[in-house]
Amino acid sequence: MKKLVVNADDFGYREGINKAIVYAHQNGVVTSASLFVEREGSEEAVRLAKENPTLGLGPHIDLDQFFEVDHHIGAIVGWAGQKPDFEKVKGEIRRQMDKYFSFGLAADHIDSHHHAHLHHDIFPVFCEVTKEYKIPVVRFSEKLAFDQAKADEMKKSVRGNGLVIIDHFIEGWYWGNLDESYNFAELMTHPGYGELWREAELANCCQPQLKQYLVDQQIDVLRFSDIVSSK
Repeated sequence: MKKLVVNADDFGYREGINKAIVYAHQNGVVTSASLFVEREGSEEAVRLAKENPTLGLGPHIDLDQFFEVDHHIGAIVGWAGQKPDFEKVKGEIRRQMDKYFSFGLAADHIDSHHHAHLHHDIFPVFCEVTKEYKIPVVRFSEKLAFDQAKADEMKKSVRGNGLVIIDHFIEGWYWGNLDESYNFAELMTHPGYGELWREAELANCCQPQLKQYLVDQQIDVLRFSDIVSSK
């Protein structure tokens, strides 16, 4: 049986996104969410997370201050000026992790806004800090890596820190995504209210026929913690 995590990014961004993620968890297939610690909806997201304990959770680290971001593709495209002091980057990751855990939340995965942690210079530092905080799963996608030629080298940071990556990454809803070949997969989605593309993702998460299709295709929808325990 295939095992799939449907993860909603941007929990805590604002109220309309928070409400959509919770709705997609309660009425759709979203099993997990990644939470901003310092956005206008963060406090509400923490409350909603505690009210919905079946929703898997992890920090959504924001490192945009260090990068130039192309918002059309939703990813970093280079440094914002000179390459930063990596001790400063590490300190910023730790600061956001400390704030996340100060909310009294558990974490079974970690990722970042605009996939900043997948810059090859940042990734070893990111994995090191993830290990310190005992978070088992770090998001990894060779396709989303800033330099795909560095992917094998980046995977060494995962193994060296005893972390888990989900082997197959599905970058959002598109035709045939659930039918791809995999044993374990993460499907990234961005449900929300107030933006057409987010509302389309919310609708996909909550399609009436989708749950039955998953049963028929023998796709088990789980949280990251469930997949780690089954490996």
